[in-house]
Amino acid sequence: MTNMTRRLFMGMLLWVAGCSYGAPQPVRSTGLDLSPSLMGAPVLDVSRLAKTDDCADCHSDVASHWMHSAHAYASFDNPWYRASVDQFRAQRGKEESRFCAGCHDPLLLMSGDIDGEVEPDNELAYAGITCLVCHSVESTRPDGNASFTLTDAPVLLPDPAKPEEIEAHRARLTLQPLRTASLCGSCHRSFSGPAIGNENHLAGIDDLGDWTSSAFAGAVQDRLTSVEENGCQGCHMSPETASNAEMAGAHDGSVSSHRWAASHTAMTTQLPDPKHVTQARGELEGAVIVDIGAVRAGQRRYVLPEESRPRGGERLVFDVLLENDGTGHRFPGGVRDMHDVWVEVEVRDAAGKLLAVSRPTDDDNEDVFMLRATVLDAAAEPEVLHQVHRFSAPAFDRTLPAHDAQAIRYSMRLPPGAEMPLQVDARLLHRKHSLQFQAFACTASRTDRGIGFALGAETHRKVALDPCVEQPVTEIGAATAWMGRGASDREPSGGAARPAIERLLTQALALLHSKQEHVHVAKPSIDRALRLARDTASPLLEAQALVLRARLSSVQGRPQEAVAFTRRAEALIGPNPVLDRVRGDAYARVWRWRKAAASYQRVAEAAPRDWRAWRDLARAYGSLSDDQNALAAADTGLRLAPRDESLLRSRALALQGLGRPDATRARERWLAHRAPDAQPQLLATCEQEHDRCRRDRQPIPHYILSPPRKAIHASVDPG
Repeated sequence: MTNMTRRLFMGMLLWVAGCSYGAPQPVRSTGLDLSPSLMGAPVLDVSRLAKTDDCADCHSDVASHWMHSAHAYASFDNPWYRASVDQFRAQRGKEESRFCAGCHDPLLLMSGDIDGEVEPDNELAYAGITCLVCHSVESTRPDGNASFTLTDAPVLLPDPAKPEEIEAHRARLTLQPLRTASLCGSCHRSFSGPAIGNENHLAGIDDLGDWTSSAFAGAVQDRLTSVEENGCQGCHMSPETASNAEMAGAHDGSVSSHRWAASHTAMTTQLPDPKHVTQARGELEGAVIVDIGAVRAGQRRYVLPEESRPRGGERLVFDVLLENDGTGHRFPGGVRDMHDVWVEVEVRDAAGKLLAVSRPTDDDNEDVFMLRATVLDAAAEPEVLHQVHRFSAPAFDRTLPAHDAQAIRYSMRLPPGAEMPLQVDARLLHRKHSLQFQAFACTASRTDRGIGFALGAETHRKVALDPCVEQPVTEIGAATAWMGRGASDREPSGGAARPAIERLLTQALALLHSKQEHVHVAKPSIDRALRLARDTASPLLEAQALVLRARLSSVQGRPQEAVAFTRRAEALIGPNPVLDRVRGDAYARVWRWRKAAASYQRVAEAAPRDWRAWRDLARAYGSLSDDQNALAAADTGLRLAPRDESLLRSRALALQGLGRPDATRARERWLAHRAPDAQPQLLATCEQEHDRCRRDRQPIPHYILSPPRKAIHASVDPG
């Protein structure tokens, strides 16, 4: 490394250390033990934090948004959360439930009430996350699990006729973290481990980490995208026209939405203001592109379904493609083991006769692809009720990263004499909670305790949310494609109606996740996309295809070929850090670490808030035995992702190589955060006993379509 490069590198370290994702701040105590929550706070007047009426006096619009928001219903008046946390408290302990309370019940935590029985007559059990909780956060840390510190600075209620008082009020309530992703990430990142009695450290929600490693945060992904940077508030707090009553707090006639509905349609459908459900549905619809991909009929393969020529009696195999094109983190986000998001597929003949399906039945959804993370308990059983205290090891995560795609494979035997063309319909559907979890929450809500909290919610002018109500189903995306003779005379729809080049790029992106011995199946799609891009004279589309072609060569262990494709892309669009990431990955796969480090350093310089960039750079320097720079890169990455196993490993090995006395402690921290030793055996057992584990662990899971039978027909909310 040259001296100039070294100075630049160290400058980037200092830049990251000083940003809102910077070094952990000291935690101030209330005098109460708040652990295992990571909240920090001085001694505070909890009753003052709970008070929201005086905020509503001047901010009626924002208060009306918040009043029925997910934040307002974060605590024990939320029957889904209450069922879960009550079971946790009964089986693991009340003091351990501080782990949940930092984010869900901050006032119960600070009052100390969370350590005892929380009964329906406890006023704080209905507070949720109040105005003054978020607006009193003076600093944040990147850990998650409520890694924020509150200030005890008083709040002046201003005289509207005194500008200086208004300005002082505004300054106190718009502290630096308020408009940062780190504020949201302090709770929308979580982990469990020995502090709550689990044997192993396990990562949980990480919308913050997923966002910081996406193009929406300015990170450098391994494909070319064209999106404007946007943060949590930009997507989830979009402006709404302000009423006359709200003009004091409005900017240019609008206020930031404080509904935060996201995907909680089970809740929003029961709220009195229809704008909550409208926002939730709006954030879901179109978030994922659905398409029908390559087809194999008999031994013949076709890259586009409309070009295929299946025949009666043949085995038909085709892919359904899902691309997360509009969400800045994984889809679905949040608690990824609880969502009910699934793909339904139907195949019909030319006369409209239903030939085969994949959709939930009355008693089974094993043969339906779910976008869900699966966690195993100690008996290798998938834990489907989000009982965090039973988590032992992650199995697999089938949710979609930002700007990524995946393929799900379906096959069937066509009946002899099937009338062509075939109509293939695929749709991606969303329900907030699985039916198993809904039944669990419903049962809990019908107990005396559940009824008590329902009555308490009404006493506090809130909605008594009922988890037994049928959940709405939202169609996120859909596609209709045609196969066989006559297909060109029919109109595709949804994702299948896009231009062919866009469809081929999605398809190639998904197929690049195939096993290494099968990844060559992406090449025909990329080659066709390249030809179409040249025909349309689009440098960007051609460069996008070339990047995918470079990635294919990289996976196949051909770094020089991969670099040649990135240079062709660079000739079209100029230098781009995406090309450096692809080059770095290509070199790293064949252990050419010096070239990998040079490429990864350019990526880190281009995206200093992307923890993945520092992870890759630390690994490259460590592989070169450049322990000093490996340590610097690892330390920078850990300021962004403090519990990432790879970064902790790089740091421990670098300290060991440097002979530092803190190497032993660093090694212990790494070993405490690595994947559980039992994970391979648990996953192997799950594969033996469960079709879903056996199938969905594969990069491209394969489902066999069934003949029509009694099924649960998901009634899509028409809006």
